[in-house]
Amino acid sequence: MLKIPPIANTQTVGRNPCPHYAEKDMTTKILFFLIPLATFSQVKLPTTPQPTQFQHYGNHSFGTPTNMQPPNPMTIFYGTDEQKRINQQNQQIIQEVQHNQQQRLEAQNLLRKEINQQNQNKSINYNLPSLANKKGTEFYRQVFDEMLTLNVENYSIKDVNFKIENAYFENKLQKEEFNKVIKQSADFILSTMKELKYDLNSNTAKNYILFQFFSETLQLKSNNKKHLPFKYDFEDYMGIKDYSKMFVTKLINTHSGQCHSMPLLYLILAEQIGAVAYLSQSPNHSYIKFQDDKGKWYNIELTNGMFTVPSFILNSGFISSEAIQNNIYMQNMTKKELLSQFFTDLASGYIHKFGYDEFVEKVTNKALELNPNSITANMNKANFNTEHLKYVVKLLGIDPANQQSREEILNYPQAVEILRNMHKQYDVIDNLGFQQMPAESYEKWLSSLQAKKNKQDNEKEKETLQHLTKTLNEAKRKMDLKSKR
Repeated sequence: MLKIPPIANTQTVGRNPCPHYAEKDMTTKILFFLIPLATFSQVKLPTTPQPTQFQHYGNHSFGTPTNMQPPNPMTIFYGTDEQKRINQQNQQIIQEVQHNQQQRLEAQNLLRKEINQQNQNKSINYNLPSLANKKGTEFYRQVFDEMLTLNVENYSIKDVNFKIENAYFENKLQKEEFNKVIKQSADFILSTMKELKYDLNSNTAKNYILFQFFSETLQLKSNNKKHLPFKYDFEDYMGIKDYSKMFVTKLINTHSGQCHSMPLLYLILAEQIGAVAYLSQSPNHSYIKFQDDKGKWYNIELTNGMFTVPSFILNSGFISSEAIQNNIYMQNMTKKELLSQFFTDLASGYIHKFGYDEFVEKVTNKALELNPNSITANMNKANFNTEHLKYVVKLLGIDPANQQSREEILNYPQAVEILRNMHKQYDVIDNLGFQQMPAESYEKWLSSLQAKKNKQDNEKEKETLQHLTKTLNEAKRKMDLKSKR
């Protein structure tokens, strides 16, 4: 049996192969972990032992072994299992060092990325591009500045509305001609009242003659001047293709209009003859309300030339109890709230002609200052915030259709704030009780005025108003006769 001689000059490893270390100094850790490996390298391996020469006895032949390997000195010193354990521990230490190095490198890269993003955020302009350099926008800004100087409770509806429409046409409308038409219409109405012996001081009579002016054929006996009723313009009534379809000037020129222009002309003429009437709104719609001399309220639906009752408006199916509680529908607009609506009209015309920029936000904020619950102003603001976010997302190269890409917005605090503002405004509209009314539902609801019950309600309301007007006229005539005696 071959005997393995002892190993000379073997050194004892003086360090624990798994030492404790501080994580702060990675270089020290690496050197420290390599110490056992350096110690092992100092062990001198023995030379290969030479075979002993034996005599031959008989047929036995012993040659020099050719497959013998020199003994491993670590096996002699520690044993085979101990060597494996040390190697595994050293390998584990090296891997841990490398892992910590990788984590440190990733942390440094992340820090550099955050610093770069912060610097980039400072240089990003998150505002919508201004459209002030576009031809025609200056007229809107001029009208806005003029509207800011108005007394919110005492201003001319006629003048404000004309300025808004004239801004759309870049100051090309003839104000003198517009004023002339309005005056002639008001004079015709007053002359008709006199011929019909209506009480010129009665709010009932004034609103009734205005209703007749819009819905009936009137003719003066004195000069045979005739006025035909206005018609509803069914084509592009929302002004999507041609926004000027919304205008009073278009209504006057074509004698046809819709639920935006007709009530405004009614209010303009009421202002001219001294009648008291109010603009009111329902989903996708506006109409006129007034109170007679006995305190009864009436709703005038000018698109069909009919009187309506509150149940007709509620039957649209898109007026929630929250909307009623928040006064966004079926309420009489004060002059201040009407001015808020004019600011919204100004912003809407600008949007349709030019688009969204900071001017839209400024005008809309003024509208909300005058009437915080204005549903039209709040919707304009929601649309502005949505367009703002769409612009920023595109600016940052974020793909809204990709979840991972969407999450990149978290790296841009200002963009996150814009996103939050959009959702906040949506919440405002929801809390006001708004419900979106589809165009087909609106058309169906409006055409339901021709239903038998609504026609009956119209005739009943009209008869009541006619009777009251006649009664008041008779009372006025008697008072005049008495005063002459």
